[in-house]
Amino acid sequence: MFLLSGQKGRDAMQTDSRIGGGRIVSEYRHPLLRKITPYFRCLHGLQDPASTRRVRWTPLTVALTATLMALDVGCSLAVRFQDALACLGIERRGLRPAGKTYNGLLKAMVRQASRVLPRLTADLREQAQGRLPYVPRVQGWTLLAVDGSKLDLPRTRGLEKHFGIADNGHVPQALMTVIVEVFTGLLWDWRIDRGRGSEKHHLLDMVGQLPADSMLLADGYYVGYPIWSALHHAGRSFLIRVGGNVNLLRRLWPATAFERRADIVYAWPVHHRRTCPPLRLRLIRVRAGRDCVYVLTNVLDARRLKAKAAGKIYRCRWGVELFYRMLKRTLGHVKVRSRSARRAAVELEWSMIATWIMIMMGVDRLHEQGVACRRLSPAALLQVLRAAMLRGACKSPGRALRELETALGRVIRDNYVRRGAKRSRYRPVTRNTPFPHRLTPPRVRNATPGEQRQARAAYPPCAA
Repeated sequence: MFLLSGQKGRDAMQTDSRIGGGRIVSEYRHPLLRKITPYFRCLHGLQDPASTRRVRWTPLTVALTATLMALDVGCSLAVRFQDALACLGIERRGLRPAGKTYNGLLKAMVRQASRVLPRLTADLREQAQGRLPYVPRVQGWTLLAVDGSKLDLPRTRGLEKHFGIADNGHVPQALMTVIVEVFTGLLWDWRIDRGRGSEKHHLLDMVGQLPADSMLLADGYYVGYPIWSALHHAGRSFLIRVGGNVNLLRRLWPATAFERRADIVYAWPVHHRRTCPPLRLRLIRVRAGRDCVYVLTNVLDARRLKAKAAGKIYRCRWGVELFYRMLKRTLGHVKVRSRSARRAAVELEWSMIATWIMIMMGVDRLHEQGVACRRLSPAALLQVLRAAMLRGACKSPGRALRELETALGRVIRDNYVRRGAKRSRYRPVTRNTPFPHRLTPPRVRNATPGEQRQARAAYPPCAA
């Protein structure tokens, strides 16, 4: 096996016994480690919380190794592990060496997952909160999008028993639901579950973590009174597409002033009427080509969110689809490689953490240069980080760090500004067949007199 990284031994670490009263202090000379280590600030000096003895795989070493392995795409896990060790420089004189086996690393990752990962994700979310002012805002909101996708797993008995076989019917799959910023792909939260898990339950679990000044965008799957009421009572704005599977009410309190607007509707299912009040929402009709799309929002002020602006905002939901394309194709995580259930779940978690750190690194560098963060290119960013990991540091550590900083400043989309609509040379062939995905409007009807009496008796109009 040929390793491109030559950063081993005394070239990887610089020791000085005169610092700290005779204690040996190590300084990472590799430029990539200098860039990644500050993001793991909550793991500095932390010992393995799940072990009673001194171990070689500390949480910080595990985090660095797992992140480097996630960034090394296009090769097996064994080769990724060797490349990560070569980048770390495990032959450190005067220090307790880290582990040298892949099996030992995976055992440490599984052992520390229940205590280290929640602490690390909470700290990374706090760091991401500081990056949100760098990304563009629309109408005063930070646009976040939620969506789910499935990743294939190896066809083993343990994975089939733990994750189950989902809609493909052939291999086990893991369901992943993420919330990302639409312009940069900056992660905010995610959930990993069985292949037949519920994306709606994942979103209900992540509502409390959403930032206060954000607007959540979602497609037609995230409909229903529980989701809308949870977002509304948490003080979060949302813009969700609805279709013919949604039943809404109009003119529930016809004698009140706010009923005079035609776009005010109510979500009040039959099985929630005795325990929950009706939820007042706004239904907006948005033009989508030749068809129309209906979106539902809890922003009732038409001056704050106009119908034309709502259409432009909802089109930004495509950013979450681009995130899954980056995760599966650019980073190569379309299929998990671990063959046991616990290790596969941990591999997915560290893949998301590595993606999170990679995007934050690019956003920080572009913000320092004064470049719009929405111009970040994840493919170019991954290429720069992987080249820095495999080529190793040059003789001068400062020069290597400056070269990496310069390369990070060039990860900008070249085709960011569109020159115009692309026209085909010949007219495409069309057939007289109905559009297979024609959207049907939601069912909106006037409230019956019985429903009006029930609403007036149980819930006054001021409490609606």
